[in-house]
Amino acid sequence: MQLSINRESLLKAINLIAKAADKRHNMVILGNIKLQLSESMLILTASDLEVVELTSTLKLPAGACIEAGTTTLPATKLKDICKSLPAQAQINLATQENERCLLTSGKSRFTLGTLPSEDYPSLGNPENITPLTISRNRLIDLIHKTQFAMAIQDVRYYLTGMLFDVSQQQLTTVATDGHRLALARSVIDVSADLSMQAILPRKAVIELERLASELGKMLGEQDNQVTLSFGREFLQVSLPFGDVDSAGQVNQNLMVTFTARLIDGKFPDYRRVMPSNTDKLALFNQEKMTDVLRRVAILSNEKSRGVVFNFASDGMVEVRANNAEQDEAVEMIQAKYQGEPMELSFNAAYLQDVLGVIQGDLQMHMSQSNASVLVNQLNDEFHQYVIMPMRI
Repeated sequence: MQLSINRESLLKAINLIAKAADKRHNMVILGNIKLQLSESMLILTASDLEVVELTSTLKLPAGACIEAGTTTLPATKLKDICKSLPAQAQINLATQENERCLLTSGKSRFTLGTLPSEDYPSLGNPENITPLTISRNRLIDLIHKTQFAMAIQDVRYYLTGMLFDVSQQQLTTVATDGHRLALARSVIDVSADLSMQAILPRKAVIELERLASELGKMLGEQDNQVTLSFGREFLQVSLPFGDVDSAGQVNQNLMVTFTARLIDGKFPDYRRVMPSNTDKLALFNQEKMTDVLRRVAILSNEKSRGVVFNFASDGMVEVRANNAEQDEAVEMIQAKYQGEPMELSFNAAYLQDVLGVIQGDLQMHMSQSNASVLVNQLNDEFHQYVIMPMRI
């Protein structure tokens, strides 16, 4: 294999996929990027074999491919070498005998160890595809507004991912760790009778949002459509990262294909968790609530992070926290409150996470001190959050 390529083109293709490589895996080759070179195309693949596989497909100018072939190179070393070279440098890659690859650029010369490309495993591809098309901005919103509620480690493995639920011509994303739940909805153009569910693992959720956000940085205010291809075991998404023309459109000279293995499990029925018959309502200013929680939580218990809300009357709500050292913080916050006096406790971090993804006034729908609370932004029914109260 022999290739001559512009540094910027190669580095961009590597940067978009390198995070999927897993150098800590028992299979050493998964710390490498697979390179497949043909006359007109360079395909780079990085995978952890368990959750995510990312592929960059780069169209090559005439003369870039000197000799077609395949190999695998250490992902981190290849990326760092390309980053260290001068802008607009020309990079030459040539495989040699004894599992070596020579990389030269100007007066720089690097020899890297390779591993056989035929040993590089494939994650797989979706079958019996259900395609869903949604705007990139809406996809980012659905993920960003809910991903913080995913469980990090849990024997209930299905909670360590995000549910994608299609019904009634809406796509709903749901994440929960058993203590709080985040939900976001968006209307999509599908047949009225289409109904499906899929659970995307945490790592895949983060990678998909990263790629969609990177594309957003390129396009600025310009939006574009993204097609999510759901299969029985996998989700696949292809995104264009080529050059942007004067009309704000991206060509397909560089395509990134995201493939993720879905979690095989039954997600809890989130509809049953949503509070109903709430007879108490509190309305807060989002910025003021954020500031109050940040201050009061300083003296909360380090483990439980509990804060107490005392809803005594319309106009002002008392927020307080204390810890094992008998330290105490108390602050009054202005609020509109409807209902009987009530006191309930939250994990401050759970409420702070919600405050971090909304922009307007905050509503809290409550019934009693030991019942879950529904939180949403005023006049926004497309994003809803449920927080379980706690005992302090």
